[in-house]
Amino acid sequence: MILSDNLSEALKTLKLSSADGASDSVEGCLDCLLKALVHNNVETSEKIQEMGVLAMLPALLSAQNSCTPKVANIIAEVAKNELMRSLCVEAGLIPPLVQLLNSKDQEILLQTGRALGNICYDSRKCTLSLPLPFPAPPHLL
Repeated sequence: MILSDNLSEALKTLKLSSADGASDSVEGCLDCLLKALVHNNVETSEKIQEMGVLAMLPALLSAQNSCTPKVANIIAEVAKNELMRSLCVEAGLIPPLVQLLNSKDQEILLQTGRALGNICYDSRKCTLSLPLPFPAPPHLL
């Protein structure tokens, strides 16, 4: 029950902090989300969707700051849940993730690759949402 309470509090704080641009608070909330996803992926993923946090993630990705790898990691973990994959596409996560492939930061590239791979795994809806031809940055070839 404590983890559930912490998760609810972290989700509320994340919504408020990301609106204010308070990156320290956002980073702490992201850490809490990652721990909750490891503990119980299905329940946490559903809670993230219910509280509207999934829809906030494209903006957090687009900011490209120190939180970006954690946001991509959260998306990768959420997308392990088959039921969440199409919701990730509907939340508009594919375009900002594809843009992150231009990053030179290895951690961003790792987590972005995981996120895209998990979202697109066995998902025709995701595959159809990728820009074609897929713009592979030269540094990834």
